[in-house]
Amino acid sequence: MAQDAPGGVVLHVPLHSQFRYVHEPLPMGDRAIPVLGHEALVGALKERLTYSHGGAFLVTGFRGVGKSTLVLRALAEASVEWGSADVLLVAHLNVARSMTTDQLLFAIVRRIFEALDDRSLLARLPRDVQRSLLLAYTRTSLSFTQTQSESRERGTTLGLAPKHGLTPTMNFQGRRTRSQATEAAFLAYSETDVEHDLVRIIHLLNGSEGRLEPQPPPSRGLFGRRRLSSGARFRVHPVVVLDEVDKLTDNQEAAIAELESLLGRLKNVLTARGAHFIVVAGPDLHDQAIRDVDRGNGVYESVFGWRMYVPCLWEAPQRLVHGLTHVDERRWPPPPLWPPHPTQPPRPDGTTDLNGFPAAPPPFPEDWQLDQFTGYLRFKARGVPRRLLQEFNTLVHWESGKPSLLVRPEDWSRIEFYAQLEAIVAAAMGSDDADRPAAVAIDDDRRRLGGYHVVDWALRSEGRPFTSAEVTGTTGLDPLLRMTLPVVERLLRHLTQAGVLDVVSEPGRPDATRYGGRAETSLAYYKLSDAYKRQLAGFVRSSESERADLGIVAPPSGSGMFDTTLARARSVARPPAPVPGEEPSGPDDWPEPPSSDGTPAIGVLADRYEMRSLLGQGGMGSVYRGRNLLTGQEVAIKCLHRGLLDDEEMLARFRREAEVGQRLNHPHIARTLDALGGPDTEPALIMELIEGPSLRELLDTHGPLPTGLVARIGREIGEALDFVETMGVSRIDLKPSNVLLSPGRGAVIVDLGIARPSATDSTQVTVVGMVIGTPGYMAPEQITGTVTDIRADLYALGILMYECFSGRAPWSAESVPHLLYRILHEELPIDDLPVSARMRALIRRTVDRSPASRPQSPEEFLTDLAETPEAGAEVGPEALEEGEEEGPQPLSDWPDEDATTAIGDL
Repeated sequence: MAQDAPGGVVLHVPLHSQFRYVHEPLPMGDRAIPVLGHEALVGALKERLTYSHGGAFLVTGFRGVGKSTLVLRALAEASVEWGSADVLLVAHLNVARSMTTDQLLFAIVRRIFEALDDRSLLARLPRDVQRSLLLAYTRTSLSFTQTQSESRERGTTLGLAPKHGLTPTMNFQGRRTRSQATEAAFLAYSETDVEHDLVRIIHLLNGSEGRLEPQPPPSRGLFGRRRLSSGARFRVHPVVVLDEVDKLTDNQEAAIAELESLLGRLKNVLTARGAHFIVVAGPDLHDQAIRDVDRGNGVYESVFGWRMYVPCLWEAPQRLVHGLTHVDERRWPPPPLWPPHPTQPPRPDGTTDLNGFPAAPPPFPEDWQLDQFTGYLRFKARGVPRRLLQEFNTLVHWESGKPSLLVRPEDWSRIEFYAQLEAIVAAAMGSDDADRPAAVAIDDDRRRLGGYHVVDWALRSEGRPFTSAEVTGTTGLDPLLRMTLPVVERLLRHLTQAGVLDVVSEPGRPDATRYGGRAETSLAYYKLSDAYKRQLAGFVRSSESERADLGIVAPPSGSGMFDTTLARARSVARPPAPVPGEEPSGPDDWPEPPSSDGTPAIGVLADRYEMRSLLGQGGMGSVYRGRNLLTGQEVAIKCLHRGLLDDEEMLARFRREAEVGQRLNHPHIARTLDALGGPDTEPALIMELIEGPSLRELLDTHGPLPTGLVARIGREIGEALDFVETMGVSRIDLKPSNVLLSPGRGAVIVDLGIARPSATDSTQVTVVGMVIGTPGYMAPEQITGTVTDIRADLYALGILMYECFSGRAPWSAESVPHLLYRILHEELPIDDLPVSARMRALIRRTVDRSPASRPQSPEEFLTDLAETPEAGAEVGPEALEEGEEEGPQPLSDWPDEDATTAIGDL
């Protein structure tokens, strides 16, 4: 390891002297890099080619795993073993674009002819075979027409003969001509014709007609004609490779159906004896073939004689690093993998791979940096050699023509970040259920790839809340991965335990708003933790490649996003170097990440409003602390959940909330300042930022609140409801988490998510019979789905005041259905409240199951509240800090007419 390079280095390791950048399939024997795997599959395909007379093979795997390299290696090895009497002729076609049957057949014929000519085999075939091949080749583009014509000319000449005294003479002349012409024209050449010609070509090349002429080339006889002689028999065995089919289908049902129809029409050619056809495709065709077998007599079963799945190369990073760094110039061989991984598959000779690289270098635990680097490569590559080489090549340094691996400090923090994520993902996806059947290769690949893609989703979320349903939705994971909701949910929980994610809200809470039967209301919401977000921001800010990998677009300058310096990004503790002779530490032993200070912004809306941090989470959207970049004003920004952006009903409800919020201007209701939306703008509400704790936070911290404070909260919310009723609005989802206590304004309602205008308003979107609201605070008429009015809000206010007086939720239940049942059929135990009799009477009326028995308006409620002893002893939130005793006010402060009743109640 060297420390003398400019700026210092963390890792500087010489590489194998024959290392070269590889941007194409690696041919056999090329010592640019070691073989990265699939030796057993190469041998299996070679055996199929060698010990069968023909047939079609389906080779499938995820994109970039090395399917083309595997096929080329198998063909190269098979061609060596075929011997002098047999020639393996490879015709390679890229079919990444849609082709008709005749177009594909034309292409195959032409590739076979060109391959014969390129390998100088065409001239060595008998003349009749050459003519047949040439005719088939030309017929794929041209048809020749030969015409022959004959014409006669006759003429008469009149003159004077002086010999006879100018006697007139007449001469007769005649001429016959023949002409022969050959013209070429683009004429019809049917699919049946070319199919016949292709099968005949295969028979000619692979049958007894083929004769190898003696070498050197034969001498020429009389008139320069070539003297033919009978040579040794030989066979030309065509192998047609149809590559890049995965780019053609790409999990598109219409494209897959078109390909299946094409395979059905080509069945006679694909199953012809004397030639092999190798179709290289993606996992979508693997799945189709498996389903086809279950149906019986399907196109895949009847066409393909053998299927082979090419798994991801999970051990390729270890092979690459070990093979390229285990050279004589190094004085420290590479270390073993940590965390441990399965043993490498055996090499052909047990000590070297196909390219002659060392198979298993001896372990040296002191070189822990290479272990971290290998983990980084494993996370970035995801079992795909193409991605692996791209990442490795970016850190190769050349000096005087000699390659070395050079990692500087600015790259090392990123390597450690992803190495740590790799350890977390490996721990999550490596644990199998004991009851689960043994996984086949494609199942294991899907599980591992799915784990990486879920982590990618979290990193790309930029700190915004999301659910497992969003991850698995139409814009989430690739359907080919088949990641189910429970699997994703378990992985998200694991990432939470590892500190990568934070849980924003849990499902099934009584104070969670429900919007009908939507699944989002029964799922937990997660967000990227601030510690990981800070680190990621540093990488994205300084690396365009990281930005591209994560799909993050850099915001305008001055917006505050990615303002974390690289030094702060590197401040997250990394695992210490292991002590010689001891096992390296695991993630559980690593230091805790730093605090959330300096966390970069989440995003910018409409180039104006910057989202800084998450304030709250609801069933419809998330609320962020933000800033108006033009004025500097601090604001609250409510954004609709991304998983609901395609839900027309929720969009209509969000737009209605914006309309209602902009109409309501009251000191105890948070004002809506602006509403964003449109084709190119994310729906969002810009609201005034209310400073102060929520009522939920006070209850969780202090338990029962002072009765004077509760009376004041009830009065201020009642005044807001009175104003709301005059504006023709009702049902505003009252609950402790939606009420903030501002030092200057008192109780302020901050969420109007389910508010609606009067029933006659054309903007109403609530469907009768649909449960909308927060279960623990819903009036019975809301649960039954009947028409509601302001009395439902008064019911919620009564429940809220009950909870403030008692310090506990009024209803407890094992499930939401049980909770709703209790609301519909049970009475609240009002007699236990530590308040005056008049206050208990008011609460009892307000939470009555019948709307007709409640106060019929907020004005009536406020009148009754003003007559309670608690209303005469109102206090502000500062009473909690001053240590005011909880419970009812002293008897001396109560009116005389209530004293006796109060004493009896106490």
